[in-house]
Amino acid sequence: MSKNLLHESVSSDALRLKALQSGFESRVEVNQRMLIDKMLARYSSDFVVCRELIQNSDDAKATSFHFEIICDSNLSSEKDFHNKTITEIRAINNGLVFIETDWKRVAAIAEGNTNVESVGQFGVGFFSVFSFSEEPIIASGNEYMAFVWRDDNSLTTYRHKLSSEQQSQLTSIILKMRTKYILNTEPNLDFDAPIDNNSKSPNKKRQKKSITTTTTNEIIPTINLAQLKAYFTKGTKKSV
Repeated sequence: MSKNLLHESVSSDALRLKALQSGFESRVEVNQRMLIDKMLARYSSDFVVCRELIQNSDDAKATSFHFEIICDSNLSSEKDFHNKTITEIRAINNGLVFIETDWKRVAAIAEGNTNVESVGQFGVGFFSVFSFSEEPIIASGNEYMAFVWRDDNSLTTYRHKLSSEQQSQLTSIILKMRTKYILNTEPNLDFDAPIDNNSKSPNKKRQKKSITTTTTNEIIPTINLAQLKAYFTKGTKKSV
């Protein structure tokens, strides 16, 4: 018999048994960071994180959704936050809080949710939050879960009880920003409208989605508050 036909002559069951009995065991390693980066490439459209978080809230039968942007400023006036660095984003809804099944499911976010009656349908879309935050936190009811990277490529979850003062009937997604984002509060929100070259308005140019610093020539992405508000309004009208 030709040696080239050796693989065909040995049954797969025999090969598997021999490997289990005397083969060298080695775990299959999964680079979760690379997996998430590939998933993020599929979720690159504007405000995709907002869309996913709104969807999660809707799945949890929420009647309210609160989106909070925190900047590195103690000023309270909205206009004073223009061009300020965003440090954290929080999405809070009053939907059904997590039960044991939901905590287990969100710890295995790549598996998704097959039960349409269950809350927090955190499937692969939840990967989108990693575009904003390196280690997101979910707080729901009496508990919270923190996502933490181990050895840079392995994602681990830690679940803990909230203090009595922090417990509520709300679910919060807490995203500490992984990279620098700038908040833009200017009213001009039309990125794609034609430019009127005859206009004398100082805002005749299209709104930019990023800015370049004059000192380091660093390109920094921005979040435009006006366009974000328009997105929420448009999404609400569609869902009615």
